[in-house]
Amino acid sequence: MKEVFAEILKVYSQREKAALCTIVSSKGSLPMSKKAKMLVKEDGTFIGTVGGGCLEADVWAEAREVMVHSKPRLQHFILTEKHAGEEGLNCGGNVEIFTETVHFGVMEKVFEGIRHLYETRGKGLLATIVTGKSGTEGNKLLVTDAGIKIGSLGDSELDEKIYLNNDIGITENLLKIVVLNHQGIKTRVFLESIWPDPQLFLFGGGHISKAIAQIAATVGFGITVVDDRPAFANLERFSEADKVVVGNFDNVFDKLTIDEASYLVAVTRGHQWDQPVIEQAVRSKAAYIGMIGSRRKIAIMWKKLEAKGVSRQLLDQIHAPIGIDIQADTPEEIAVSIIGELIKFRRSGGKPTHLLPSDS
Repeated sequence: MKEVFAEILKVYSQREKAALCTIVSSKGSLPMSKKAKMLVKEDGTFIGTVGGGCLEADVWAEAREVMVHSKPRLQHFILTEKHAGEEGLNCGGNVEIFTETVHFGVMEKVFEGIRHLYETRGKGLLATIVTGKSGTEGNKLLVTDAGIKIGSLGDSELDEKIYLNNDIGITENLLKIVVLNHQGIKTRVFLESIWPDPQLFLFGGGHISKAIAQIAATVGFGITVVDDRPAFANLERFSEADKVVVGNFDNVFDKLTIDEASYLVAVTRGHQWDQPVIEQAVRSKAAYIGMIGSRRKIAIMWKKLEAKGVSRQLLDQIHAPIGIDIQADTPEEIAVSIIGELIKFRRSGGKPTHLLPSDS
């Protein structure tokens, strides 16, 4: 998604024609992520994906048509063996794909706002009309976590219905259609979240941490490695990392920027170093906190932390022992079990954030 949005801005800068294809609703078994986009340019090249096989070819052809006629379209596909193609994709669901031309003007400001959110690790809600009053299809409104509105659905009342809807919980995986009744017309609005890239903080630079970093880098996590030993926290050892931080575990959180898209994993060389990490982690905004260790040692640490004033409610939210039980033994197998748990947690939805003002 981030790459598609970035390519749209390149299209703007070069004043090219392009069409954006977005999955807006789906049911059943799909051969792709539900949060999928594809940008097709005038020369036929494209970035992103909405599937594979015949489905993607059909959507690509539709995008070419939309560019010619400059009129957005909403297509419904029932996925059958026809759409499996040579890849033999698992089909059996159905999907709606909204295809729109990339307009200059107001829409450009919306995508510039999205880029700013990604650059600043901000969050936002992007609303797009997919069906409604003729001529409004494709209109967009971006609401940022600072309450700033960019763009418009074409009607101030529709904008306010989205902006003031505090029931919309923003999560990384938010994708939904809402139906708004306005002036006797039912308007379907597609809502999607703009969310920071997930950041994995690895506390400890040992063998398990190294194995975790190698896999995490392939599944979309940015990586920061933290250790109190320069020989273990360095970019030569962790070439996959975006950043390494050398610091005392007792106060290293002062050097870190942790937000709701952060995942914290304590895999230090011993529980005497894990404990200060966990004590600070539970007071952070992190989405996920996990720690390696035996159940007996974890129980002992929890008692120590409770004695220091950390509530049992906070401790119960920690994933410990960390990882999915796959009978892992080697550092690489342990890393697989941990990354599996991170992916499961990330894709399960997480805790919603209400970005929109509640007192308006």
